[in-house]
Amino acid sequence: MRRRWLFGLVAALAIYLGLTTAFGIQEVSATLGQLHWRWWILAPAICLGSHLVLIGRWSYYLRQLGFPLPLKPAAKIYAAGLALIAAPGRSGEAVRGLWLQRRHGFPLTVGVGITLAERLADLASALLVLSWGLGEQVWIAMLIGLAVLGVGGWVLTHPRVLRRLEHWLESLPLHQRWNGLIRLLREALLAMGRMRQLMKPKPLIAGTLLACVCWMIEAGLLVALYHALGVELSLHQTAVIRTATGLGGVISLLPAGLGTSEATSIGLAMLYGADRSQALAVTLLLRLCTLAIPCLVGVLALMRQPDLSRAAQSR
Repeated sequence: MRRRWLFGLVAALAIYLGLTTAFGIQEVSATLGQLHWRWWILAPAICLGSHLVLIGRWSYYLRQLGFPLPLKPAAKIYAAGLALIAAPGRSGEAVRGLWLQRRHGFPLTVGVGITLAERLADLASALLVLSWGLGEQVWIAMLIGLAVLGVGGWVLTHPRVLRRLEHWLESLPLHQRWNGLIRLLREALLAMGRMRQLMKPKPLIAGTLLACVCWMIEAGLLVALYHALGVELSLHQTAVIRTATGLGGVISLLPAGLGTSEATSIGLAMLYGADRSQALAVTLLLRLCTLAIPCLVGVLALMRQPDLSRAAQSR
């Protein structure tokens, strides 16, 4: 896992070095210098505050599945999972399922199922906030898309569908080379069964709304940062920038969405009236607060929990 972190760090440094060189290092440095020192404290604090909301969602999902944990031990496992926040689609956070199993004896599928439900809620909330930012014409289309997403997820996790998929796996010709993959797919099917419990109206709506709160908090931060640089962007516009940046990173399937997230954020900001150096400066600060600092918090949390650290290193 250390090699993955090193590769991601080198890739990120290369991308940002290329961007600052192309946009002008002196211009970007001068723009960053216009931000009052308090923003370098407030911005990370605000973004970490979003994770406090998501810790609440994590604990709520555990209770919904019938495996409640006190807030402190649940928060410890959640925080350690942030070390893998840079994985494509944040899929690496599924390792929390292994940690719940080893530390508390929960089935592995509990944590994995919660991760799947979290990503679905994140996607649904991003589409909701994006449609709100774009206006009424897109709102109806997004609602239809969300309905299709919800129905598709419900059908895919239906017990009959899962049983048929399991029978199909059992009918595959056995070969030693494929045993590990088949076991993994069976675990995935069980995790989808757990996920179905979190797709009932109450947990689905609650998880989606909590994710919407996080998107809007970070959109509000973007409004303040651009205003500090003299760029008058509305909350609707920054909501589009923030959610489109997140969706672009997921669609790219690259670690942390490197490259595509930055291009999306910079391109939309420039479309709404920011110049190149302002768009890059705010994007750099946003990525620092939403990716680098949470990842650092996760690494520190892992270091303070040796049993989880050993499990993570075995991946």
